[in-house]
Amino acid sequence: MLAGPAAYADQPEPETSASASASVEPAAPVDPTEAPAPEPTASAPAGADSAATDTPAAPAAPAVVTEVNAPVIDGDPVVGGTLTSTGGEWDGAAWLHFTWTANGDTVLTESLPVGGKSTLQLMNGLAGATIHLSVVASLDEDGAGIEAGASDVTVGTGTFQNVSWSGAVSGTPKVGLALSVTAPVWNGPFGMRANIGYQWYRGTAAIAGATGAGYTAAAADSGQLLSVKTTLSLSGYTPLVLSSKQLSVAAGTFTTAPVPTISGTARVGQVQSANAGNWAPTGAALSYQWYRGTAAIAGATARTYTAAAADNGKALKVRVRATKAGFVTAEKYSAARTIAAGVFTATKNVTITGTARFGQTLRTSQGWSPAPTSTSYQWYSNGKAIRGGTYSFLNLSSSLIGTKITVKVTVAKAGFTSKATFSAATVVRNAVFTTVTAPKITGTLKAGSVLTASNGSYKPGPSSVSFQWYRNGAAISGARNRTYKLASADNGKSITVRVTARKQYYDAKVVASGAVAVPMPPVIAIKGDGTYRVGSGLKPGLYKATGAGNSCYWERLSGFSGSLSQIKANYFGPAHTYVQISAGDVGFHTSGCGSWTTVTSTGAKATRITADGTYRVGVDVLPGTYYASGSGNSCYAAILSGFGGSLDEIIDNYYGSAQIIVEIPSYAKGFTIQRCGTLTRY
Repeated sequence: MLAGPAAYADQPEPETSASASASVEPAAPVDPTEAPAPEPTASAPAGADSAATDTPAAPAAPAVVTEVNAPVIDGDPVVGGTLTSTGGEWDGAAWLHFTWTANGDTVLTESLPVGGKSTLQLMNGLAGATIHLSVVASLDEDGAGIEAGASDVTVGTGTFQNVSWSGAVSGTPKVGLALSVTAPVWNGPFGMRANIGYQWYRGTAAIAGATGAGYTAAAADSGQLLSVKTTLSLSGYTPLVLSSKQLSVAAGTFTTAPVPTISGTARVGQVQSANAGNWAPTGAALSYQWYRGTAAIAGATARTYTAAAADNGKALKVRVRATKAGFVTAEKYSAARTIAAGVFTATKNVTITGTARFGQTLRTSQGWSPAPTSTSYQWYSNGKAIRGGTYSFLNLSSSLIGTKITVKVTVAKAGFTSKATFSAATVVRNAVFTTVTAPKITGTLKAGSVLTASNGSYKPGPSSVSFQWYRNGAAISGARNRTYKLASADNGKSITVRVTARKQYYDAKVVASGAVAVPMPPVIAIKGDGTYRVGSGLKPGLYKATGAGNSCYWERLSGFSGSLSQIKANYFGPAHTYVQISAGDVGFHTSGCGSWTTVTSTGAKATRITADGTYRVGVDVLPGTYYASGSGNSCYAAILSGFGGSLDEIIDNYYGSAQIIVEIPSYAKGFTIQRCGTLTRY
């Protein structure tokens, strides 16, 4: 662009510094060495050649642009307005070049013929900016020219003009209903659009969060004045606040108020339930009141109600009342229903409990819902009412033995239909004895001995008892007395006695005694000294020597050659001893032992040992700790696991002083003692 002072024709040649802009170029200077052109004469001869005779014309002076009046900015410098300029007055100019800047930044450039007007639209972004106009005047549209500037102006904030808004609020001013306003209309210059905000007010207080064009009246608005303010805002503009008219807000009303219904069986004692339905708007607090006829039932303010005796035959209804802040309280009544008498439900059938025997007491057991306030009883024998049998229990007399007993239970309660129910029948039997102690057998368990049975004891005491003896579970013919003499047939058998107790009105009671075992008497298997073959006359088994003295000797043999190697085991000592002949033995030799007999399963079970010999533990002597106070130092004792005479069968042994203490264990089979004196168990 061109800039600098305006050029005039009579001004001196402008400087050629870098800061100056060229205007019209000056004429070329005359070379002083050239001869001046001859001056023309007054006139040329007639007919002479004009080219030869005319004097050359002087060169024309170049056109010069000069400023007459400086550019001026016209218009109100506020956002939304316009600034204009004709560019000032110039001589010699044909075109004007306009440059508008805001705070140094170019916002508009345009070139116009002289006489045109440049216009700048003041958008909201120019608020507060300093506007500068620079004009360059030139001879042609694209040529260089002279620049001039107008005085700067500052753009002020705009104001909203020609805003259209009725301020009317649409909708019914009632709690729970929606209100709304339309947006103000502003046709902003240059296509600008304002931001529109809303704020609703309760009286003079802004309602928190109510910043939309629509608002639903809340409970707090009831009875208050409601209004809305709308604000137009845009950067570069002073906000414009418009207020609507105030509306008085009425309390809301429920849009849906259903008639309640009652469910449940319409009987005394049954639960009646109120079904309120769905009220709208939601959030209402529902309360209840039950009515008997037209009278409110005291305390019956829950959703459910159990029909009472007083309701029998009466009309029952319920009122539902809805309350909600800011709303008019509403209430609805259900249709009435007539309450019938209640009925009892048996939760447990009527039954007779107790033992149906003479002397016992029978009682009733039953369950009812609801619980009756009164219960009556009548007992029957074979269908006939028993005189005085009107209690919950019945004592069974002898006259009732063999009869069928039933009871009728009748329950009653105010407001309920009484109900009578019979039990199932039960037959009365004789009474029974209770055994206190069982009969017991005493006596020596040996053929020819007499056994005696005790009666045993019973409650109550019997009027008579009888006896029957048994051998191995079979009744012994004729053995019906308290005593019984053992016969040889009882050897090796189990003997019991059964005692029968009797009393009038009582079932006979048969009680068996504990069994006693009669042992088999010993049988002589070997009559005296000698050698015997095992397996024919002599069977494997346990045998006892019956001789006396301390010179008993025996051998168990694997053959009869007389070789020592055929002696499997041997013994020498007191004749009070045992031998276990096994199935693998071939022969048995005995000397000085007397005869040998079979053994019984019973023994003395002594706790004192007075003679040397071998004893069975648990049969002949009891296990335990024994002490001896004999004399001498040749006492010998051995604990045995068997009677075969093998060293392997000696669990433990002792030889020494006769002043000893020995423990005979229960797991031992035998015990041998010699020269120790008498042993006594602690």
